[in-house]
Amino acid sequence: MLLTDQQCLDTFKKPRAELIRLADEHTLTVQTWLSSRSPVARKFSGKGIRASSTGFKLPLLNLALGCNFPESMSEDEIEAEVEEVIRFFAERSVPWYWWMNTEPSPKHIRQILEKHGLVYDDPPLPAMIAPLKQDLAALPKYNEGIRVWRAGSISDLQAASQIRRIAFGFKEGEALTYFEDMAQDWLSDESPARLYLAGLSESGPVSIGAVIHAAGIPGIYVMATLPEHHRKGYGKAILTALLQEAAHMEGDVVALTASDAGAGLYSQFGFRRLFDFDFYSIGDEV
Repeated sequence: MLLTDQQCLDTFKKPRAELIRLADEHTLTVQTWLSSRSPVARKFSGKGIRASSTGFKLPLLNLALGCNFPESMSEDEIEAEVEEVIRFFAERSVPWYWWMNTEPSPKHIRQILEKHGLVYDDPPLPAMIAPLKQDLAALPKYNEGIRVWRAGSISDLQAASQIRRIAFGFKEGEALTYFEDMAQDWLSDESPARLYLAGLSESGPVSIGAVIHAAGIPGIYVMATLPEHHRKGYGKAILTALLQEAAHMEGDVVALTASDAGAGLYSQFGFRRLFDFDFYSIGDEV
């Protein structure tokens, strides 16, 4: 169930439209940043579209994000820019997604995308939010034997890359050094990103998650646990640490996007579904 206007006011003290704007801008800003950080990354910036590509053959790491064409642009100019984006990814020979924002301009952009060979990729991706300042002592409990720590070394980043590849089902040979390639972004105190790992000991991490601050609020990202360790409390342990970290950041809410598998966990931590992101892709490339 989506949050209603009244629930937004009661729980978050903000109109629903304002919360959508915050979560939408934050998410697309972070996704643009994440998909531009590999050593061979490339960017495209147009009048209404921003796109970035890691170069890995994984659609979620090659993204056209949002659609905000000025009203002064003609239909022909918009279609020309759509074609530029398609060529940008074709020249990189990578699968990719067009990640649509909630209030695209023009409103009929979906018809334009379909005209140029993009198809809607079902299902939509739920965007969820929770109050940033909540009673952390009331969060769900987990096995006290689980150790949680912030990534502090290259070996931590290497372990995180492996966990993410396995948990997300990445293609063999792709994104082998995803976190190491942007080591400073994860290890520096000056970075807006914090990566955490969890396991029974620091020598055996089995779960990861990150909190990243952007566009005025923090968000939860790259939550992943090795399949054989599901439902053992590692996700709860990671999410607790991330929310504790986020509580020290600027903002009134914390945002995330949730898979069907993750939505149940997040709801236990006060996250509510605000809206859905839609995705488009080229034919059967994904």
